[in-house]
Amino acid sequence: MNTISVAIIADDLSSAADAAAPFLPKGLTARVGRKLVPLEPSDVVAVDVGSRSMPEPDAASAVRVATAALNRAQIVFKTVDSTLRGHAKAEISAAFEASGRSRLIFAPAFPAAGRVTVNGIQYVDSTPVHLSHYRKDPVNPVSTSRLSDLLPANATQAIVFDAQSQEDLNRQVREFSEPETALWVGSPGLALALAARIGRPGRRVSMSRASGQCLVVVGSANPVSHRQAAKLNSNATVVLKAPEKRLANHDRVLSDLADKAVVALRSGRFGALLATGGDTMDAILDRIGAPSFKLCGEFAPGCPVGQAEIDGRTLLIGMKAGGFGDEDTLRQAVDTLTPRKQDQAS
Repeated sequence: MNTISVAIIADDLSSAADAAAPFLPKGLTARVGRKLVPLEPSDVVAVDVGSRSMPEPDAASAVRVATAALNRAQIVFKTVDSTLRGHAKAEISAAFEASGRSRLIFAPAFPAAGRVTVNGIQYVDSTPVHLSHYRKDPVNPVSTSRLSDLLPANATQAIVFDAQSQEDLNRQVREFSEPETALWVGSPGLALALAARIGRPGRRVSMSRASGQCLVVVGSANPVSHRQAAKLNSNATVVLKAPEKRLANHDRVLSDLADKAVVALRSGRFGALLATGGDTMDAILDRIGAPSFKLCGEFAPGCPVGQAEIDGRTLLIGMKAGGFGDEDTLRQAVDTLTPRKQDQAS
């Protein structure tokens, strides 16, 4: 295996892609693997182990296996959700044990999205995360905002980075000596800071546009995504949506939605796919048989774009977390991924 500059172990697909994307403008190549380490060479390799939806013991085991497979990378980065959802403590402990690193840096702040860390407490839009609406998350309710509660006992050299701005993160990462000796744990904010620290000059990243229409699949029940979808009225867009209220049979709803999406994609009409929620994109990629994909940019900070293969042709894929962005985010994403009006007219 070629030397990997950065190895990323993530608990879902959105986290894997979000963490890898900031390295692209810094001259590094990036690829995302689904459950397995990609075979194709790349400077940055991100693996989605799918642990967000697993029972905690299985989640820890999956993280341990993936980290052990990638621990020879120069930098090892374990993602956590900036709102602390998921099996954070168990996964951090498993990653630290398997990484072979002597130090642990915990920095889940993502200031661009309103998630900051003050005195070791994680805030979402000025509210401690365990008092925000994330405490009622239907899958991964958050019970603490204190980052020290999530640190493993075996990490005797653990440091928590407070950060209220991206520059706070950038400065602390820039000043940290011997970064290869630490397991880095954080969200896209930390990825941005690491990319600024280790990136190398490279050509400017320019994303190609799709050759056909854009299919938008809203698998999230988050009301933000549904408001965004309501703003889509372009003739270049078809929207498939899950119900606005998460139902008890959500898995079945998501499966049916993915089936409909694949039927549409195989028609050849669409050159781009935009999905809200990593599990939505994951279900669709399962069905088209894409074990990994190349990252090629972002349509907005924290909203990655990649290239997957379907039926021998390239499909541009974009992802957005359910609650991310303002009401124009999906519309702007479609405008970024699809041909300009003057291109369509020519």
